[in-house]
Amino acid sequence: MSWWLVSFARGGPARYVSHLDTMRVVQRTFARAGIELALSQGMRPKPRLSLPLPLPTGAAACEELAVVEVAAATDAEPLDAHLRALQAAAAKGLSITRLAAVEERPRPQATAADYECRLTAPCAAVNDALAGFAAEAHVTVERESPKGRRAIELKEYVSGLSASPCDAGTRLAFTLRYGPRGSARVDEVVAALAARLGIEPLVLDLTRLRVTWKGLPPRPAAATAQIAPAGDAAGKGDDSQ
Repeated sequence: MSWWLVSFARGGPARYVSHLDTMRVVQRTFARAGIELALSQGMRPKPRLSLPLPLPTGAAACEELAVVEVAAATDAEPLDAHLRALQAAAAKGLSITRLAAVEERPRPQATAADYECRLTAPCAAVNDALAGFAAEAHVTVERESPKGRRAIELKEYVSGLSASPCDAGTRLAFTLRYGPRGSARVDEVVAALAARLGIEPLVLDLTRLRVTWKGLPPRPAAATAQIAPAGDAAGKGDDSQ
């Protein structure tokens, strides 16, 4: 058995796939590629596969990470051969970009992620809202969940806010930091700015550009591939879920 770090991008129809269904898509991609995943122990064995940082439904992504354990039989083939097989088997909108093999089970934890989305307000107005956000000592939102209500201090988690003009509005870029207590959500950031702008808090054209991880081994030897931008990413498979 060995562990693989699998980098992938998603766009097009795949951006509307939920977190759990994305895991199933990755699992089926391995099955179509003829690569056997290791199974957990117990009464109901499951594939040893995880996506450490769930991606919001509706978001494209440029550099996502899956951690999988593969069966020992796969070690006979080089990584680049497995990468080509996965790319050929990938569902529409999913692109496998990199494989890396590691000896021990990695336990990656996200420390930060860079996002961008589109707001319908003019760029000058968005920049004014960002200036007001920066000037305030605290920007708190209330999050409701089945466990109750919780106050989220956005300034604890959000950094790098910037705005630039784009077609049909303004492109907003920002970084979310992750810690022991989690993080803010993209929709909470947008809602806080939308309240200042007097617009609907719509998260449009959301893309996660990159994720910073801790708990990964030094960058091991890997097979890589050049890909199209996430919005155009597409595999050759016919499974869009």
